[in-house]
Amino acid sequence: MTNFDQPAAAFVERQPLYMLPTRDYRIPEIDIGLRPIRSFKELFQLKALTRTIRSPIVRNIFSARVINQRALESLKNARRSLEDVYFRDYETNMIRLDNMHSIQVDLSYEIRELKKDTYYLEHGEDYFFDYIGRLYNRFDQHVIKGLEFLDGLRFNCFITDRDGTTNNYCGHYRSSIQPVYNAVFLSRFASLCTENPIFITSAPLKNFGIIDVSVNPEGVFIYAGSKGREFLDLDLREHRAFIDPRKRSKLEELGRRVGMLEKNPDFEKFFYVGSGLQLKFGQLTIARQDVAKSIAGEESLALLESVRGIVSELDPDGTAFRVNDTGKDIEVVVTVDGEDGLKDFDKGDGLKFIDSKLGLELKRGPHLVCGDTVSDIPMLKAVMDYTDDVYAIFVTREPELVRKVLGICPDTLIVPSPDILLTILGISSLSARRSNGKRGRGVFP
Repeated sequence: MTNFDQPAAAFVERQPLYMLPTRDYRIPEIDIGLRPIRSFKELFQLKALTRTIRSPIVRNIFSARVINQRALESLKNARRSLEDVYFRDYETNMIRLDNMHSIQVDLSYEIRELKKDTYYLEHGEDYFFDYIGRLYNRFDQHVIKGLEFLDGLRFNCFITDRDGTTNNYCGHYRSSIQPVYNAVFLSRFASLCTENPIFITSAPLKNFGIIDVSVNPEGVFIYAGSKGREFLDLDLREHRAFIDPRKRSKLEELGRRVGMLEKNPDFEKFFYVGSGLQLKFGQLTIARQDVAKSIAGEESLALLESVRGIVSELDPDGTAFRVNDTGKDIEVVVTVDGEDGLKDFDKGDGLKFIDSKLGLELKRGPHLVCGDTVSDIPMLKAVMDYTDDVYAIFVTREPELVRKVLGICPDTLIVPSPDILLTILGISSLSARRSNGKRGRGVFP
């Protein structure tokens, strides 16, 4: 889990509840106590606090291999506070939108990931693998196959989606704070097995985006939001692609008008479930359904028609925007020039933009691409344009997606869940040699 070539850190006792090493140890500045969760605001505040707790835990694991007991108890209290929602109001799982409206919520992601984290921190990695192995059918077979798939490989680029790929789906994006175990496995793999580890996600970069829900140590990953139109490099510098000022102005007006829908009681709930409203760089996304399908079908379709109506008014000739309906999200994307005319900006375009700024040497493989939906196929195709030395791992149970991915990249592994992918990456990095590559700063000094 850390640099075993170095001696263990020295410890000095400071308080009865925990021990402090003499180097690189961080204590969260806050504690989480038991608290009532009655509204989305309270839910999101609590999850933001868990990020404040989890981030230093991850750093401590890599630098000192010790766990602060106060931090562990805070994570337990966060879980207990969320579990209380399920035992209140006759198990209707209601959370307030305001004083007049409530909505039924699914907090299984939040509770489940906090349970995994506390088990991981209390029992260690070996027992943790046994624990999550009991949650999935044929877990051992999938992991063994994955370890054989990656055996001996070191990657130039590790290009991956987040939600549904390396992170389990959450019903509320603001609540999808990265778990500790997730960050340890991914950061270790990125630092030891890759030179250019890159997240490319449809979510914004920040405010509120992938940076706000991640707890990996700084300088380990390149974070690309808005399908790669904006990204943060390993030196923490931000980059943004060019957008036609006319289209950008129309997108800003679209954001203002869609944002006004929140004042409509019929549409207010869509700003809290799933992705909520995300104003991205070159794209707007608003949820019309969540993973638990808690929104009535006719209400979801009514929002879709309202958004399409606004888009038609702002872009009657269809040259500025493309509207994509995923079934859960409505995505309105600013168009770019393609080989056959205008098209929407995809993750393949985003990867090429990142390469133009950082020089990823995409012609030099091997590369590893990970995804879980058809929206991840463009970044796989983009890599294949440069070299055939490409490996892919897709997290899916959909035969049609499997067929498409295998048709593009023969060296593809299919796994059924993000946890299985994480386990494969986490274990495979344990045997990796610490040589060459760009190791994340502060992870393996």
